[in-house]
Order: sequence, then structure tokens, then C-alpha cells
Amino acid sequence: AGREVHFVWESDGEGMVWRDAQPVQGLTKEGEKTSYILTRSLKESEPHSLTLYVELACNGLFGAGQGSMIAPPDPDRRVTLSKAELVVFNRDVYELLVDLEILLDMAQLLGEENQRSFQALYTANQMVNVCDVTDPSTFPAARDLAAAIFSQRNGESQHTIHAMGHCHIDSAWLWPYEETVRKCARSWVTVVHLMEHNPELTFACSQAQQFQWVRSCYPGLYTRIQHLAAKGQFIPVGGTWVEMDGNLPSGESMVRQFLQGQRFFQEQFGRICTEFWLPDTFGYSAQLPQLMRGSGIRRFLTQKLSWNLVNSFPHHTFFWEGIDGSQVLTHFPPGDSYGMQGRVAEMLKTVKNNKDKGRVNHSAFLFGFGDGGGGPTQKMLDRMKRMRDTDGLPRVQISTPDQLFSVLEKESSQLCTWVGELFLELHNGTYTTQAQIKKGNRECERILHDVEVLSSLAVAQDSAFQYPASQLQQLWRLLLLNQFHDVLPGSCIQLVVEDALQYYTEIRRAGARLQEEAVQVLCRDLLQPQACSTHSSLVLNTLAWERTEVIASPGPGGTETLGIHRYLLWKILSLGFFLLRS
Repeated sequence: AGREVHFVWESDGEGMVWRDAQPVQGLTKEGEKTSYILTRSLKESEPHSLTLYVELACNGLFGAGQGSMIAPPDPDRRVTLSKAELVVFNRDVYELLVDLEILLDMAQLLGEENQRSFQALYTANQMVNVCDVTDPSTFPAARDLAAAIFSQRNGESQHTIHAMGHCHIDSAWLWPYEETVRKCARSWVTVVHLMEHNPELTFACSQAQQFQWVRSCYPGLYTRIQHLAAKGQFIPVGGTWVEMDGNLPSGESMVRQFLQGQRFFQEQFGRICTEFWLPDTFGYSAQLPQLMRGSGIRRFLTQKLSWNLVNSFPHHTFFWEGIDGSQVLTHFPPGDSYGMQGRVAEMLKTVKNNKDKGRVNHSAFLFGFGDGGGGPTQKMLDRMKRMRDTDGLPRVQISTPDQLFSVLEKESSQLCTWVGELFLELHNGTYTTQAQIKKGNRECERILHDVEVLSSLAVAQDSAFQYPASQLQQLWRLLLLNQFHDVLPGSCIQLVVEDALQYYTEIRRAGARLQEEAVQVLCRDLLQPQACSTHSSLVLNTLAWERTEVIASPGPGGTETLGIHRYLLWKILSLGFFLLRS
């Protein structure tokens, strides 16, 4: 009785623990999540037996490839379960180890010229002398020594790091869409579990599509997320349907990303997002600031420009100005990562790297395993608790995107302004690879445009016509999903390409049906049998300007099989249509 009991599970494949028909814990070896806490203090009254189910995936955090991290799935790869057991967890030993880890990092990284480096080393040495690993009664004295050095406070001028839980999950990359649904559940249920024991934890989470997946497939988990969002812990950010590519989608598609994302967050969480959250993408069009401001967004966070091959971007906090003069307050986490782990080295790098020291004294720190999911861990939180306000280290506070940007806005009078595109000097091959995806995207953008135009005209023609709003929203969301920054650029595995092409086929098929329904109403009189013949062609211009086009018409009777056509030059009014008779 009184002991903390964990269920330990170590496997090459990601997993999730189910208890009482609900997901309760994600398991990912690469994400340092290999146990589920059964009880923190076993009581005599608690049941000493229970049934758990572990759902196991045949992929790790970064897919199912062999060798290199970025590799296609290997059908011959084997997943090994190396451990499945109950253990008694000694939390006192764990806390001592975290204390010593922080002190060792301070001693090694603060430098010989820093007094705190020697104090950390001396304290760690004292702890080792005091602590007898065979006698738990000596542990409190050792921990008191660590607490004494961690409690020495910073000065008022120390840099403040705004730490936020984060878990970047690629909607598809080295795994297909279907696996992403499970990755979201594994990662987010772990965050929810952490929040139950760490009420100060905040978690910034983007991509409306991923929320929708969890809502559909894990309704119990989604209800808990909504509750934590209302408390301000689980924070929807981004305002877009997915973290899309910033170059290849059309301007209209960019608008729809914000429209569908903000609509979802308003309906599901009662508010729109004020921060555009795009930590990982392959470039940033100059039109984005204008679209952000038009969508109720005035703040922007990313970090991908830290990957530039040649030129180091000159700022971490600045105003970004778009084509029309619209500006958004922009911040790049100076630690150059959206997957920090709460280590001393990362804190020091965040301060040292900051290119806007003197202008602002606050920066973001996104902690949690990412790309393939994972998210924050208890150890990350425990590290940062010790560094909350420790002399020699930057001040660390668990924060929110709004808190960070609010203080940056107050300090923004001296910030610089960057005008135009934010160009990424990397991934340039994504403009041309997987051409079928790019072709499908552009075709489907045109198809959905035409459906909307023709359906609107049909409503004006006949008020009884039902505008296909729900069908269009579903088709747009499919198209927007395929604009994710590893799908439309083509930097994904074959399984994802196949999924994307299938979605384009669905959009084409449904779009053709909706176009036909609208045309039948819009052009009802022209399509009457007495008005047209078998050799008539209906010509429509769905663009908002007049067009002059060469139109092929069947040749004289009996010549069709010879491939003979008449070519006619016609002027077609904007949004106009007519019947071309042979």
C-alpha cells in the first residue's frame, strides 16, 4: 500500500492504452512515453486487478521505414515488444535524478566565468556525498540542497521564456491520413492526462482537420478537450483547416483555409483564433498578412526560416508587411525548434540566438515531441519547474500564445518591419515533384469555383434550386486537406500520394454531378429538345470577365469519324452562356 504503480510497455510500434472503453495514454518509445500510471499511491480499497487493452500500430513516431528516419514504409519491418510489466515507481529517486540533471547542465553550460556554474557543480557534489542510494531517508537532505540553488532568484532584467506545450503532427508525411487520426488521439490523450496532474500546463494545438478527426473517431476524448479548452489549457490556434503549404495553393484556397478553420473553431470552441500558427511549411507568400488580417488574425508564429541554407534571417520578432500594406506581429522561437524538451541548453540557446535583444525581452519556447506526434512529457515539465526563476538562467513561465504576443505588442515600438515574401532557402524541389498532385489541386480548385458560380446563377434563375452548401463544404475540406505542407508539395510517401489522388477523383466526380445539376436549371430553356440538336454544344464562361476563345464544333454531317471540325472564334460575356449549333 502507498506505492506508485506503473504499467510499462516498450515497443518499436506506437500504442495506446484503453481502460474502461476509453483511451487513456499514448505509448511511443521515441517520444519517451513508455508507461501508464495506474495509481500514484496504492490504497487497500483499490482493486488490485484490472483489464487494460493496448492498441498497437505497426509504425514508430516517424513511420515504418528502415534505416534513415525519412524513408518509405518497409513491408518486411518487424515490430518488437520488448517489455510489458507492472513496476513500482520510486518518485523520490526520479526527482533526485532530475535535480542532478539540471545541476550538471548548469555546471557544464554556464561557463567557467560564471559563478553559478561552480555553485551548481559544488551543490551536485554535496548531494552525491549526502545521498546513500541504499537509504531513502537521505534523499530529502539531498533534495533540499538542490532546492536551495534553484530558489535563488533572477534579476528583473532577465529574459523571460514563454513555455507552451506543443505537438506538431504532420497530417500526412511518412504515414497516411488514416494513421494521423490515431497519432492525434495518442498524443492528445497523453496531454489531457498530463493536465489532470499539472493544472498549470498549457498546450497550443493547430489544424481544425485534426480536431475534426478526433471529434468523429474519439468523441469521449474530444469532450474532455473541449472542457480543457474552456479552462484555457488546451488552446486551439492557427485558424486554418490544416498547416498548408504557403506557396502553391491559389489565393482563393488560402482564403478557404482560414474560412473553414475559423468557422470550425468558432462553432466548436466559441471563438476564432487570433494567431496564425504555421511552424513548419516550405515558404510564405506575401499575400498571407492581408489574408490573416481579413480573417481576424493579427499575430503569426513560425520557425521554418531557421532552416535557410545560406542567409540567416535577421529577426526573430518583427512586423511582417504584405502586398497591400497589411501588417502582422511575427515571432520565430529563437531556439529554432517547435519540439523542445525543457533542457538547460535549449533555454540558453533561446536567449543567445535572439536577434532582437534590446527590442524585446520575451520569446516562445514550444516543448514536446513533434512531427510524428508525441507531445510534452512529465519530465519536460519537471525540468522547467526547477528553472522557473533560477539565478543564472532565463526566467521560465508556462504561458499561452496570447500572453506571449500581448507582451510583445507592448514592447513593439522598436521592432523592424519585413516587407514581402518570406522565402525559405530549402525544399525548392517541392515546386515540381509529384506533378499529379499539383495538377489535381489546380483542377479541383477550378471545378469547385465553377460549381459555386453555376450554382449561384442557378439560384438567381430559380429560387427553388437548393444551393449545395454542405456538399461544397465537404469537397472544399477534402481539397484543403490535400494542401497540407507535406502533401501538395509532394514530400510524402507513396501511400499519401495515392490517398491524395483518390480524394481528387472524388472531388472531380462529385463536382461534375453538381455542375450538371446547376446547368440543368440555369440553362433549362436552351436545353429543351426543340431548342437544340444532337450536334449542339453548350458553351459557358464561369469567369468574371469577357473571353474570346477558339471553339471546336463538329464538321459537316458524316465527317465526324474523319476527325473534321470547324474552329470558330467566339466572344463570350462574363458569366455568360449560349448554345452553339452545328
